[in-house]
Amino acid sequence: MKQLTRYQPSTAPVSNLRREMDRIFNELIPFSWRLDETETGMTTWAPTTDMFETDGEYIVEVELPGLSKKDIQINCQDNVLSIEGERKHSHKEERPGYLRSERSFGAFKRSIILPASIVEDKVKASFKEGILRVTVPKAEKSKRKEVPID
Repeated sequence: MKQLTRYQPSTAPVSNLRREMDRIFNELIPFSWRLDETETGMTTWAPTTDMFETDGEYIVEVELPGLSKKDIQINCQDNVLSIEGERKHSHKEERPGYLRSERSFGAFKRSIILPASIVEDKVKASFKEGILRVTVPKAEKSKRKEVPID
C-alpha cells in the first residue's frame, strides 16, 4: 500500500527572499497585504489576490476555487478589508492509486489595509466561477479631482 504525502518543495532560501521582498514592497506601496496567521504561527494557505483601483473605488479579486458563498466571510472596518473562509478536504487520502496531493486545504484569512477612506456601508461582493470580487467605494474626500489651471 502506498503512502500519500503532501508535495512540499524546498522553500527555505525562497522564504527568506520572499520575506525581504515583502518588507521592501510594504515600504514602497501605499497599501499593505497582510496574511493573518493561525494560532500555531503558520499560515495554512492564502488564496491568490489581485487589487486595483479606479477613480471612485478599490476592487479586490480573490481566487477561491472549490468554495461556495457560504464558505466565505467578508468584513470591512477602519479601512481594513478582511476576507476569510475555509476549504474543506474533499477526498479521503487512502484512495487506491492516489499518488500526490498539491491542493491546499484549511482556513484562510486575508486582511488588506486600504490606502484611503472608504464608504464601508456600500461595499459590494459577488462570487462567480470561483472568483470573489469585492468592490469598495472610496469616500468623497478620497476621490481624485482634477484641478484646472487658471
